[in-house]
Amino acid sequence: MIKKANTVKLNVKPVFIALVHKYFYEGPCRFGKGDALQPGYDAIMEREMYKQFCEDVKNYMPQEVNILEPVYVERYDDWNQEDEMYEKIMEDNDRTDLYLFRTYIGRNEIVLEIAQRTKKPAAVVPTACCEVLALSAALSSRGLEFYAARTWPELATDLKALRLRKVLHNTNVLLSSRFNSTMSFSSVDTFRSLDDVTAKLGVKFRYKNIHELLDQMSPAVEGGNPTTPGRETPDLTEEDMAEVKRLADEMTRDAKEVHVDREFLEKSLIAYVTVKKNLDMADCNAFTVPCPDVCSTRRINEQQFTFCMTHSLLNEQGIPSACEYDINALLSMMLLTGVSYKAPYMGNCVPLPMENGKLNRDAVESSFFVHEEDLDAIEKRGGLNDLYVVEHSVPNRKMHGLDGEQADFAIRHFAYEQGFGAVLRYDFNKDVDQVITMARFSPDVKKLFVGKGTIVGGGGYDYDNCNTAVYFKPQDQKTFYDAQKYVGNHMPLVYGDYTQELKRLGEILGLEVIEA
Repeated sequence: MIKKANTVKLNVKPVFIALVHKYFYEGPCRFGKGDALQPGYDAIMEREMYKQFCEDVKNYMPQEVNILEPVYVERYDDWNQEDEMYEKIMEDNDRTDLYLFRTYIGRNEIVLEIAQRTKKPAAVVPTACCEVLALSAALSSRGLEFYAARTWPELATDLKALRLRKVLHNTNVLLSSRFNSTMSFSSVDTFRSLDDVTAKLGVKFRYKNIHELLDQMSPAVEGGNPTTPGRETPDLTEEDMAEVKRLADEMTRDAKEVHVDREFLEKSLIAYVTVKKNLDMADCNAFTVPCPDVCSTRRINEQQFTFCMTHSLLNEQGIPSACEYDINALLSMMLLTGVSYKAPYMGNCVPLPMENGKLNRDAVESSFFVHEEDLDAIEKRGGLNDLYVVEHSVPNRKMHGLDGEQADFAIRHFAYEQGFGAVLRYDFNKDVDQVITMARFSPDVKKLFVGKGTIVGGGGYDYDNCNTAVYFKPQDQKTFYDAQKYVGNHMPLVYGDYTQELKRLGEILGLEVIEA
């Protein structure tokens, strides 16, 4: 089964701890006068406050949270701590990701013990006065996880970041490699050690030999595939081909332009159907493959497809899929998908620096994905200063929202001469002034880059090959570049500003956050 990032929820268990006095008296543990000092009064008032607590939780929890059944417990002024009370609080412990307490004086050691027993993250509602700070010191000094928010919005940010951590913990990556299980010949800036990634981020990895995967893109033959003779393998079936043809019909009907032969569109869709079938079988929810390493086998040329369409179609379903075996970019895309509920775009990310107050157009033109007409349009809109470009051939139709309307698109081809390799085209010029958020880890999993920019133009819509560009401006090109130096080339992005949630996640994971 493919567990998508946008379906992951953070399970929060609300716990209200009441303090009930059994006798009439007043002093340091009891304030009030008249009826407020009578036995029975506390239980009535605490129940009313419990109702308000439940209402606050319902109103202030972000959409990323699944609220488990709230629990009300009473502790008494004899200070006994029966196991029955703890067991009641922990009834949903297996499902609980975080305990959210409403506590006050004389109850805090119960919170501490729940954290010690369960080792689960804990928080206290921001309205609980000085108890938030007291418990923060008490738990953190014991190595226990506690979130001390000043306000409900700050608590919401913490919960969103914790959900992103859960998204990473729920990530199983399908890696289809040829030479090396960690990096390809074109992505030297990916993670140095996948063991470190698992230890730090909780991500798991599954492997599929690229030749096995390519063999599965053809109907089964007697005796089994060449790479696995005699074994039953999930090769292309009649049902798979029916799905390929259905998708081809749908895409050619919906596309604004089609500049690829139907035969080649179907061959790229065969790759997509095969990969998705393998993701489902392996319980994986992310995918990458080493493009140049596979290309040099000549099998892509023989089978006349590329993986570009696979990446585009998976990304727009909330299943991150990255070019060039860039596992770093892939997991950054998982974060961005999880935080935004939108499909990410990734590509080569490079600055277009000014020289003597002008853009060196001759130097820019030497890069095949930057075109003169793009720069002319951007210059008319507001200038070429602080310009950056992200370019690859994997846009998709759900960048404005996984559950939103399908965007307009065209279909072109990757291979210049032979015309194979169907790729999507999207016109980023339609999104000028759109704010974007970018993220990427450092190869040693010690830093998290979090960037923000504004789209100023697009390019490559009318070109074949790896030619779709989005031009954007960060706040300052040099600052962005100096930060990017620590994390690498391919930069995933999503529409919208999610920098606060990502920065908070970096802090929770113990990463150095580099902001630009």
